[in-house]
Amino acid sequence: MNDDKLIFEAIKKGSQAAFKQLFDKYYYALKGFSRRYVTQDDICEDAVQKAFVSLWESIHEIKYAGALKSYLFATVRNHCVNYVNREASRKITSDSMDELMAEAEYKEAIVEEEVYSEVYKAIKKLSPQSRKIVVLAMNGLKNQEIADELDISINTVKTLKKRAYEHLREDLKGASWVLILLLI
Repeated sequence: MNDDKLIFEAIKKGSQAAFKQLFDKYYYALKGFSRRYVTQDDICEDAVQKAFVSLWESIHEIKYAGALKSYLFATVRNHCVNYVNREASRKITSDSMDELMAEAEYKEAIVEEEVYSEVYKAIKKLSPQSRKIVVLAMNGLKNQEIADELDISINTVKTLKKRAYEHLREDLKGASWVLILLLI
């Protein structure tokens, strides 16, 4: 059940399994998105959880499946803005928050977090050693530095890195925008 429409209909019928699937699909993207407003991990997690609770409670008010993602991102944003307004040492008004993140930046942030979420999921599927190599490479380390860090030969690094990138390309097939990020 990968289609949001099928998930949406199942949730409307009370399916907790479908709701968990929606949660798993958007959790990391929403958590990353919340970090644009709040840096504390527990506050970010709380905002995401509140968004899903709110969705569950108001699912019958939502008219079509396409609104699920928008609802979740808008709710996370609102929870974060409310937190900042309540807790920050200086008050940020709703108008100044809108100036901080214009609508175009808001949409761009959503897409960016979805991309990172997809890449993260694909990297998570790699073997532990390959995952370490890819993460170190993404952090800017050269093959020799990775070999030194992991106490393995440079040829092992090259081989595992090549295989890992092949797996990532296969896993992210059809998502050419993600591959562009991997090359940056």
